[in-house]
Amino acid sequence: MGLELRHLRVIRAIADRGSLSGAARELGMTQPSVTQSLAQAERCVGGLLFQRGARGAEPTALGSVVIEHGRAVLDTVYRMAAAGDRFRKDAWPSVVRIGCAPGLLVAQLSVAVPQVGGADVQIAIAAGTSGHLRALAEGRAEAALLTHFHPPDAGPGPAAPDEGAGAGLRGVLRGVVVAVEPLFAALSWGHPLASRQEVLLADLAEEPWCVPPGPDDLGAHLIAAGRAAGRPLALNVADGASALSLVREQRAVLPVMPGIREVPGVVVRPLLGEPLAMTTMLYWRSDGPLPEAWIHGLWERLVRAQREIVEEAPTYRAWLAAHPQWRTTPPTPAAVHRPRV
Repeated sequence: MGLELRHLRVIRAIADRGSLSGAARELGMTQPSVTQSLAQAERCVGGLLFQRGARGAEPTALGSVVIEHGRAVLDTVYRMAAAGDRFRKDAWPSVVRIGCAPGLLVAQLSVAVPQVGGADVQIAIAAGTSGHLRALAEGRAEAALLTHFHPPDAGPGPAAPDEGAGAGLRGVLRGVVVAVEPLFAALSWGHPLASRQEVLLADLAEEPWCVPPGPDDLGAHLIAAGRAAGRPLALNVADGASALSLVREQRAVLPVMPGIREVPGVVVRPLLGEPLAMTTMLYWRSDGPLPEAWIHGLWERLVRAQREIVEEAPTYRAWLAAHPQWRTTPPTPAAVHRPRV
């Protein structure tokens, strides 16, 4: 018996989740079935693919080779199936239009969409969520990658898929969580708190906080978090470049995504207790041209980019290492994911 696609899926899931139990949850299998499938794969290739210990399942040298080639095989098979769907379904779009709020994963769509379905992609970036959801609801977009701001344990809220899109669309729009992340604070190098590893939100209450122009719930989230900390926050509206200039001049504080790269004159500091958080979600229409399997394929690639690119920023990587209870990505596509486990 040679290696089969089912073996490659198990191997990839173990590599992604770091354990056989995590792979079992992702694949909807029992752990004994995953163990058996892994044993079959190892007999096929003639050696151990993972070393199992206190840190979970870590790839061997042989395992790393098989994982790399296995990903390529599964990607090719998925693209072939998606391309076949395009010929079977007259409604399949030649260009997938995706509305996005500004974020670190947006750039990955230009690579991920062609990988998943062999289709070109057209990306429209604008702040806020309601305009993108309305475009999706009215058929002017096939999908949307959006951010919602909320307390970290609350999830994005059950009404998020219908926000601003019209009461008649309840049950039509679908959304899955890509990542739940804390928000950090960007300060000037010369700020009195810049030397701290983590900063209390209340200690920044006297500072003006910058929020981007346009419709968004970030401002409301900041106001609620300040109220919860007992120190109301003052908000200013400024675009990205102006906000960074104000931060450098020590005239403002900027809430930022934790995966942001270094900016000259600016330091990024985590907030103690994670009072600010955001959820990135992928939306589509259940009655639209994109099948759910296609969406889940795109979700897998965005989750992989979240782990392998976004979370590799040094400050974010150090924070995640110090907070092992926080899980940014759900094990399977789901409408709500709470980061603490």
